[in-house]
Amino acid sequence: MGRPVEKLKILNYVDTVKASEKIIPESSIRKVELEAIVDTGATYVCIGRKDIENLGLKFHKIVKIKTANGDVKRRLFRGAEVELKGRSFEMEILENDDNTPPLIGYLLLEALDFVIDPKSRRVIPNPEHDGEWMADLYRAML
Repeated sequence: MGRPVEKLKILNYVDTVKASEKIIPESSIRKVELEAIVDTGATYVCIGRKDIENLGLKFHKIVKIKTANGDVKRRLFRGAEVELKGRSFEMEILENDDNTPPLIGYLLLEALDFVIDPKSRRVIPNPEHDGEWMADLYRAML
């Protein structure tokens, strides 16, 4: 049984802000839609260089990470809005090498309050919160 695969939508966050302020049309928002492997051993959402270039994300820094092949350096980019199962979060994106498929790491799962159901091997809302997204519950308390 393999790891779960989920549809992921990544948008240029700056473009979404400009569109909300009517500076650019919504049709100009740069975005990519990908099938990504859910990898709880990965930290970040990881996508390829070409997708990062298409999104127009801004380089932030180089980070050292551990992979199955040992320690490597990868580029980290800012300015992405990542959507998974109807929930979204602004976060940094890690550049993958050309041989690695897109990955969903634990930071996005935590931010969006998702877990992997061990029985169905699917990403589901955290059952500890009755399917509610904790960010929505916190906002409702304000």
